[in-house]
Amino acid sequence: MAEENGSGAAATPSEVPNASSEAPTGTPITEVSTPSSSQPPALENRAELLTKARAFLHQPQIQREDALSKRRFLAEKGLNDAEIEGLMRELPVQVPLVPPRSYPQPAPSNLPVLLLGLARLFSWIAGGTAALTFIYYRILLPRVTATFLARSSLKSHHLSLIQKLNASLAALKESQSEAAAVLPKPEPHKEPAAFTTCLSLDALLEQAKKQDIEVSGVSEISLLRCAISDFRKGSESRNPRTEEVFQVLEGKIPWLVSEEGAPFEQRLWETLSTCPLFVPNTSPSSDSPSTPPPADGQEVLYWRYDPPTPPSPTALAQSLSALSTSIPKPSSEKHSPFQHALQSMTDFTGYISSQMYMPYLPVGGRFGSGSTMAPAEEEVRKEIRALKGLVLNRRTFLPNASMRPQ
Repeated sequence: MAEENGSGAAATPSEVPNASSEAPTGTPITEVSTPSSSQPPALENRAELLTKARAFLHQPQIQREDALSKRRFLAEKGLNDAEIEGLMRELPVQVPLVPPRSYPQPAPSNLPVLLLGLARLFSWIAGGTAALTFIYYRILLPRVTATFLARSSLKSHHLSLIQKLNASLAALKESQSEAAAVLPKPEPHKEPAAFTTCLSLDALLEQAKKQDIEVSGVSEISLLRCAISDFRKGSESRNPRTEEVFQVLEGKIPWLVSEEGAPFEQRLWETLSTCPLFVPNTSPSSDSPSTPPPADGQEVLYWRYDPPTPPSPTALAQSLSALSTSIPKPSSEKHSPFQHALQSMTDFTGYISSQMYMPYLPVGGRFGSGSTMAPAEEEVRKEIRALKGLVLNRRTFLPNASMRPQ
């Protein structure tokens, strides 16, 4: 043991056996045996025991064991704690064992697979782009171009039609303006025909109720005219003032006092002050002198209604009137187309009835070759021939039953 560890201590083989044979690598320290003598020799001292223990601790296989196993083994050999502690301090610092270099092989690099996938991806993208480009230029682009050209031609056609329509509308408007120049102008202040015959507010409201017209839909001129007429009936033909006109209207139509009727009442005032049919005077009647203005300077106005003068007929109206008078009036008597035939048949029936009671004459005496007929018989034969010819003509020239008037 001293030769293997390089120490100068001498030891006999009988005292210290070969540690490599008794304590192989990986075996616990307790298996390493000492000499089999039950009692140590008397000449062995304490220093020799320490030398043996020091040499034992410096063995390579013992150095790999843990400190606890070393301390327990030395204590079993008779060393005390101080000696064991001193021997343990003399040992060199143990370096951690380096595991054997049996690392696993690194995994193969994924770079080739990645590059191959990228190459495939770019090839697919390039092929798809080429296919889409081919489809677009061969299939879609001609259709889009044809659609665009069709839209452009349709738009230009519509524009030309609109221009023609505008030109025709302008020509029509010009011709209408020329034709309307000879037409009578509409009267600006004309009452509806249904209200012109009403002479009082009660009759006017009754007529509006019959026609299902609200008060707001009645003509303002008719309302003001009837209000002035009602006031003149009860005030000895005196023209009313403005306040009196509206008092009569509000008495007959209470709706004018409400908030909804205020705008309509304002329209009535505008019509009264602007319509030329209502003439303001400073006197209550035409035969009374004008009254002086009151002390406050406000002039009192009395209103009267002047009916509009009928307009003179235009040239067109005059020509239409002359044309209507020149047309002959149809007769009231209606003659049937079969009246003449019916009259002839009636006469013939009467003649046959009258001849039934004449005296009998022989046939030879009436129609003989040498006999002569009386004037009456000759007349009868002529009538029969004429009637026969008339009947034949009627049957030949009459229209079919389907073409006869119903």
